[in-house]
Amino acid sequence: MLRNQYQRHLWSVLLSGWLVAACTAPENKPPENLLTEEQMASILTEVHMAEAKISRINLRSIDSSNIVYKHLESAIFKKNGVDTATYRKSYIFYSSHPADMEAIYQRVTERLKKKVDAHTPKTS
Repeated sequence: MLRNQYQRHLWSVLLSGWLVAACTAPENKPPENLLTEEQMASILTEVHMAEAKISRINLRSIDSSNIVYKHLESAIFKKNGVDTATYRKSYIFYSSHPADMEAIYQRVTERLKKKVDAHTPKTS
């Protein structure tokens, strides 16, 4: 009987600890080499343009699309002096901070709109 109480108590403590750990908010500490919001906006603008290019190419297989995308993504990172790990850590950090990510995507949207407007013929 005492053993059953001990086991129940042990399980409830373990379950409580697991729930507390699972419900704890993610760490707010920015990763090392966090990209600035401006850098993220520039990279994301180029990433979305690359995705649009790939969809216009209309490749027959997903594998081909992925190969082309990886090549374009690599060129974008190289152009911006960023490695994949730094970009991904920054993306994850900003994704867990919705207000910051919203501000970044407002910049991305403005830049993409300007590019579309620049390539859209004006009718008189």
